[in-house]
Amino acid sequence: MAYGRNLTTYFGASIVPMLLGLVSNPWVAKNMSPEDYATSGYYVSFSSLISPVIIFYMIHYYIKEYFRRNEEERRRLYAVIAKATIWFSGTVSIVCFVLLYIYLAYFAIDLSFPIMPYLALMVFALPLTGLLNLQLAQYRMEKKAKAYFWLSSANGLLNILCTLLFVVWLKWGAFGKLLGPLVCNASVFCTMLYFFRDSWHVRTNFSDVRKVLIFCFPLALSAMLGYFTSGFTTTYLESVGETSEYGYYIVGASIAAYLTTFSTAVGNTFQPDLYETVIKGQYRRYAGICALEICCFILIATAFIALAPYIISLLTAGRYLASTPYARIIALSTVTSGIYYLINNYSIVTDRPRLYLYTSIIGSLFIVACLPMLVDKWSFYGGAWMTVISYIVFGIVNIILLLFTHRPPKERQKIAKMS
Repeated sequence: MAYGRNLTTYFGASIVPMLLGLVSNPWVAKNMSPEDYATSGYYVSFSSLISPVIIFYMIHYYIKEYFRRNEEERRRLYAVIAKATIWFSGTVSIVCFVLLYIYLAYFAIDLSFPIMPYLALMVFALPLTGLLNLQLAQYRMEKKAKAYFWLSSANGLLNILCTLLFVVWLKWGAFGKLLGPLVCNASVFCTMLYFFRDSWHVRTNFSDVRKVLIFCFPLALSAMLGYFTSGFTTTYLESVGETSEYGYYIVGASIAAYLTTFSTAVGNTFQPDLYETVIKGQYRRYAGICALEICCFILIATAFIALAPYIISLLTAGRYLASTPYARIIALSTVTSGIYYLINNYSIVTDRPRLYLYTSIIGSLFIVACLPMLVDKWSFYGGAWMTVISYIVFGIVNIILLLFTHRPPKERQKIAKMS
């Protein structure tokens, strides 16, 4: 019953703004050309590359440590990560912007889109999400589903309103599509600074931050390599040279990405319990939760694939039906990615974050080697299938590495006795 109530609440936190987004999407589609979608989609594809190093997976450290610390230690750790999120993420985002600008200006051959201001809008929207995600993680670990609902829903609603303002009303196309998230994130960031100002008075030192950064470094680097599971494909497909068809691919991929709303809600519901069961050595319960989560992923993907033509027709006012095949294929990645991240989370909670790095390196090499062949033979369809297959490869590699490094968690028996 508890799972059901929490799952319903987490779904609601995602579904409320998503439903509003679905209602508004036909208006957005009417005011966005395939070229606008191609432009915004191209720059958004880089976010999966730089977002991990900007946010630096510090929230995962907080989640990992939550059940290992008392209330006062949790409060102090929260303050440490909140401050690190602001200063570290802000600095790194500037570095990422400069490096990407240099790459696009001097090394990207025959780029179809202008660099500025699109690159700046995408990059500087990312560091502004850190405080929001940290507080949402806090609510999940405390199992305060209602508080999570209101904060997440408010953020999602504001994001939609900003998009409608800049794309539909002001008709700024790709510029407005990228400006909306920046304005939304900045507004929420400033609000979080004020409402959680008590954390800024908690004394912290560099040694506290250093521990977080050391643990998160392989996770952040690994997540950057995770860019190759989808972001690299989107970026690479721009080189095919068919801008309109590229726009249809972007539409299909973005509509399939709505499934992430559901899969994220499922993951947010079960994540605290998955971490807790592993730490306490309750592996039978852990296996049951994993099986339930995977079943949810399968049901979500199956329903979308069956209804895809109707969904896309409705969401794009009938303009982008050609994107249906891409959306159907990419929807399968909801299942493959969900299974992979379950495996990866097990690596993290058992204090083996480096396995994530090794998995990402091996998997990324596979994608870089195989993607050109798939695209050459099947064009955009090959790119869509690579998104699905990549997570399968990542999962297999991670399992093999887990088998080679098997060991019980150091604190399992201690924590089990305490409980």
